[in-house]
Amino acid sequence: MVSLVDGIFWGVVLIALGVWFLVRHYVPVHVPVIRIIIAVLLVYVGIRVLVHGPFIEDRNTMVFGQSTMRFDPDHGRDYNVIFSTGAVDLSTVSVSGSSVHAQVNVVFGNATLRLNPAVPARVSMSSAFGTVEAPGGRSVAFGDTVYTTESYKEGAPALDVRATAVFGRLVIVP
Repeated sequence: MVSLVDGIFWGVVLIALGVWFLVRHYVPVHVPVIRIIIAVLLVYVGIRVLVHGPFIEDRNTMVFGQSTMRFDPDHGRDYNVIFSTGAVDLSTVSVSGSSVHAQVNVVFGNATLRLNPAVPARVSMSSAFGTVEAPGGRSVAFGDTVYTTESYKEGAPALDVRATAVFGRLVIVP
């Protein structure tokens, strides 16, 4: 959803650009309109970030913040923690009939992944210049490994999570 200020800003930019295209053939004065629009755009983006925070308004993505993201099948199953500290709570997931898939990514951040130990879960852990830690001392600092809960049975429906940390840390807590 575009706010009133955003709509006015983009409207003015588009009108100025349109007027410049119409007038540039008839007026012999050289005005660097493109440079001016780029400069105004950069100032606008800077003010927008300062006032409203980052542009990412995805419910499952946390940038420069700190909070807990909870499982909600209506809002996607990809969870991203970027330059942040937070938690991804998948402890409310119920598995019946078919497997439930989710992805948790930590980039330059620190996160906790909460699982319900009673729900069968398989977590494919992957890391590059980061750490993914699971219960029982299992961890990966560079590469891939798999963690499963005690209730997990191969071939049966389960919570299937792909957990990735890049220059970050992800701790799995049952």
